[in-house]
Amino acid sequence: MSNSTNFVIELQYWIENFIVSSDLNKFKIPSPPTIDSVYLPTRSFIEMMFNESYQYDEYYHLYSSVTPSRDWPSFVKRRIMIYPSSARYYQCSSSGQNLFSLSSENLVLLDALLAYRMDSTAITIVDSTSASFSANVLYASYDNISSVLSKLIFLYLDFKINGNYLRVVTLTSISSSSSVLENIYEAFVLDKVFEYLSARGT
Repeated sequence: MSNSTNFVIELQYWIENFIVSSDLNKFKIPSPPTIDSVYLPTRSFIEMMFNESYQYDEYYHLYSSVTPSRDWPSFVKRRIMIYPSSARYYQCSSSGQNLFSLSSENLVLLDALLAYRMDSTAITIVDSTSASFSANVLYASYDNISSVLSKLIFLYLDFKINGNYLRVVTLTSISSSSSVLENIYEAFVLDKVFEYLSARGT
């Protein structure tokens, strides 16, 4: 993301939703203000990442800056006024800019995640030196994925599809301290593994 103080509604919503519903370390992560789901855009890649009941057959990863307006929700106006000279309000859409600087590799993993959301029984993972997704097969391996976000999505899919979680249960953080999306998604993946292990009584 750019140096501006960018406000993305669904990122704040899903961070708050995760923290409130999580059983793992929920009181260590500050919770942002609550946002009513009525303001959420549809088909956001962020929702697809965090919403295990995602209902769409596509996702959007591009964002457009919203022109200042009196019609903005009050919580947006309050948030923007914290940094009035640099803050920008962005909405997810089918066109716009790649605000989160998602790479082609990221999009491959997101495509695989979308396919998993649509049919969790149809996806397989095949070890490969480069990441690609075709005919419901994700060709990739953790060690040959370059970006942190891709690694985290891979770990989530590998856990959900194959039951592999040992790489997730580690004392070393995978995400970088500078990325809110990475940090929260890593916590989300850890939480899903924690739920699984707790249900097993291990």
